[in-house]
Amino acid sequence: MLQSIFKRQNLVYIGIIIILVIVLVVVFYIIKNSGKSQSANLSEIDKGLAPIRILQTTKDGKQQEVNFTKIGAEILTNSLISDKPLVEEIQNNTKNIGIDNIDLPPLPEKNINLLSTEELNENSIDNYLTNLYNVFRENSIQPNINQLSEDALSGKTQNIQSLLNKNKSLYLSLFIIEVPPDALQLHKAYIRIAQVQNSFLLILLNASSDPLKLDINNKLTVSLLQRLDLVIKQELQTLRQKYNLIYKKP
Repeated sequence: MLQSIFKRQNLVYIGIIIILVIVLVVVFYIIKNSGKSQSANLSEIDKGLAPIRILQTTKDGKQQEVNFTKIGAEILTNSLISDKPLVEEIQNNTKNIGIDNIDLPPLPEKNINLLSTEELNENSIDNYLTNLYNVFRENSIQPNINQLSEDALSGKTQNIQSLLNKNKSLYLSLFIIEVPPDALQLHKAYIRIAQVQNSFLLILLNASSDPLKLDINNKLTVSLLQRLDLVIKQELQTLRQKYNLIYKKP
């Protein structure tokens, strides 16, 4: 009788041990794969911090960045100043001088923290706009293009590097905010602003070695930011009308 009880107890202990082992394996698997997923997400998000490239196609069919000393900086500069500062418009205006594409960094849209229908509530839009305002209040760089260009040409890059770090913090924060579906287009425009500013600052770091590229970079930055500002105004107006909001753009 006692022997039978001991056997049953041993079986219970063995069963508990097996369950504990299974639980530990599952937990380890989840933690390991969660780390991989977060790493993959950060890798995709970081790709969005690549600089904007102005490309031309060579005779052998390959694309390379434009050599501004050969292309004619004055003609290109005039082409970048447009009443319709769209990337497509810029490309159309510059094809006749050998520019085939303006390559913007990828926008990691799938990594935006988009709220599902089930997660939405009556305060979702208001909470989003408040969080967005706070992020820009803490991280907005508002670069003075002319002053930064002068600093870059004279090799004073300390402030530029500081702005790069702050702008990266802004960019990464935009992937943490919870975004209602109705605000997705607005949010993508704000991400683009951070990308354009990042590209502008990256090129400034090497401006002293290529002053012509700096001039083009400034004009392109202004054109793109003007277009993004227009998109933001339109999207905010849509949200104001739909949700009866009173909101000030960051």
